[in-house]
Amino acid sequence: MFKRFLIAVLLIIIVSFYLFPISFTFFPEGLNTKMLMAVVGIVAFGYDKLQEGSFTLSRTVLISALLAVVFSIWCLFSISENATDDTTYSRYWLSFATWLGGAYGVCFLIRKLTGKCDLEQLTFYLSLVCVVQCILALAIDNIPAIQKLIDGFVLQGQEFYHKVNRLYGIGASLDTAGVRFSVVLVLIAHQLTRNGAALRSATKSIFYFIAFSFIVVVGSIIARTTWVGAIAGIVYMLVSNLVIKQGVLESRQIYFWLLLLGIVLITIAVSTYLYYHNPDFRANLRFGFEGFFNWAETGVFRTDSTDRLNRVMWVWPKDTRSWIIGTGLFDDWIYGTDIGYCRFTLYCGLVGLVLFSIFFIYNGIAINFRLEHVELVSFFLIALTFIIWLKVSTDIFFIYALLFCLDRENVQTCTSSTT
Repeated sequence: MFKRFLIAVLLIIIVSFYLFPISFTFFPEGLNTKMLMAVVGIVAFGYDKLQEGSFTLSRTVLISALLAVVFSIWCLFSISENATDDTTYSRYWLSFATWLGGAYGVCFLIRKLTGKCDLEQLTFYLSLVCVVQCILALAIDNIPAIQKLIDGFVLQGQEFYHKVNRLYGIGASLDTAGVRFSVVLVLIAHQLTRNGAALRSATKSIFYFIAFSFIVVVGSIIARTTWVGAIAGIVYMLVSNLVIKQGVLESRQIYFWLLLLGIVLITIAVSTYLYYHNPDFRANLRFGFEGFFNWAETGVFRTDSTDRLNRVMWVWPKDTRSWIIGTGLFDDWIYGTDIGYCRFTLYCGLVGLVLFSIFFIYNGIAINFRLEHVELVSFFLIALTFIIWLKVSTDIFFIYALLFCLDRENVQTCTSSTT
C-alpha cells in the first residue's frame, strides 16, 4: 500500500511537470520542467525503439508534425515579409516536438510504474493533478507559510497574481490552468459515461464525480475559462447517456444520475456554508461565478471580463495585406487583445489562422485512429479549441501529444471494456 502511494505521488509530480510546466529558482534561465520531461521522452523513445528494433513513427504523428512545420514556415514567412523578430509561432515546430517528447516521457513512466498507460490510467492521473493543483491554490491563498515556501523556489510570475489578487497553484494559473482544467473535465466525462470498467466501480465513479465537481468550483475561481470545460463535460454526459442511448434510462444510468445529483448537492451545501462563513471564499466564489451571481441579482448574465472583451478586444488588421499574411507581431500584448482569432490573424493572417485550425482539426480526428469509442472526445476537444479562441489564444496540443503516446496494445485492452 505504501509503495502504491509513493508511486502515485511520484506520478502526480511527473504529470504536473508536464501539464503545468514551471521553472525553479535554481534552474538555468529558460529551462522548465516541460523541457526536462521532453529529454526523458527522447531517452525513453530511444530505449523503446531499441527494444523493438525499429525507429518508425506512426503515420498520424508524422502528418501532425508536417502540419506543425507548414504552419511554422508560414509564420516565418510572415515575420520575414513584415521585417519583425517576433518568432513566437515561427518556431512552433519546436514547441510541437517538446510537447510530444514530454508526453512520451510521461506515458513511458506511467507504463513502467503502473504496468499500463491506457486512456483510463492517463485520465486518472490528469484528474489527480488538477485536484491537487486546486488544493494547492487554496492552500497558497490561505496559508502564508505555504505561499512563502512555494514563491521562494518556483518562478511563475506570482508577483502579477498577487497584484491582481488571483489564485494560483504550482504552474496552474489564469487561462493556462482554465484550458487544462477544461480538457481534463471532458476526459472525466468520457470515463463516467463511456468506460464500462469505471462505471462498474463505485470507487472510481465517486472519485471522478468528486474530481469533476471540485475542479469546476475551485478551477473556476482560478480561471473562469474552466467553465468552458464544465459545460462541455456536462453536455458530453447528457449526449452520451440520453441521446446516444436514445433516452432510455437503464438502472446503471439511474444510479449514475442519482450519484451525480448527490455530489452536486453536497458541493452546493459546502460552498454555501463557506460563502456565508468565510469572507475570502465568498469573494473568490463571486469572482469565479460572477456571471451567475449577476444573473441572480440583476437578471443579466454578464461578467466584467466578457464586457471588456466585447467592448475593446475585437481588434483586426487594417489592410488587405495584413489580413492575408498578418503583421508578424504577437508578443507583449502589442494589440491589446487576448482573443485568439484576432491575435493569430494579426500575427500571421487568415492563411496562418486556417493552417493552425487545420492542425487542430486533424489532431482531433487522428486520435480516432488510435483509440476506440472516442468520437465525442474528439468532437469536444476540437470544439474546445475554437470556443476558447473566442476568449484567449491557446494551444491544446499537449493533450493530443499524450493521446498519441498511449501504448497501442494497452489502448486496445482499455477500449475493449468500453461500453
